Amino acid sequence: MLARQIAIGFGIAVLFPLVVYYGIRTFGPPSPQAAFEQLTLASGVDKRQVVSQAQRSRQEKNAGEAKTFARALILFSTPLGIAAIVIGTLLRSPAVGTGLVAGGILTVAHGYWSYWSYADDWVLFASALVGFGILLLVAYRPWPSMRRQSLPSLKVEH
Repeated sequence: MLARQIAIGFGIAVLFPLVVYYGIRTFGPPSPQAAFEQLTLASGVDKRQVVSQAQRSRQEKNAGEAKTFARALILFSTPLGIAAIVIGTLLRSPAVGTGLVAGGILTVAHGYWSYWSYADDWVLFASALVGFGILLLVAYRPWPSMRRQSLPSLKVEH
């Protein structure tokens, strides 16, 4: 039974970030695709300059697409990951709850990892601090959960 719960939790933790990523990739802005081109030997200086200019413009286009996709990824993965973390703490099933918490953490981390090189340091620090605070809040949640509370035992004395 414990192995089944671990497997379910691990599966959810792995699949949730993939669902978010491929959902954004399917319905969001285009993700940068590595363009494969057939290399030809250019003869003459003019041909080499034309090929070099085309490669440069393609690299600039890919860099712009990468930043746009990374921005979309962080804007969607962060709230979805936080929601998964909060919902995971409220669920009755330990396997599903643990899987959602771990999957939410991985989803948020993946969103930040992709946008890391584009954001300013203060944004990264502030958002990491907020994320750490949310995890602490969830760990010590003062609100009632949906988990079954054990009832106090009633002692009958004669």
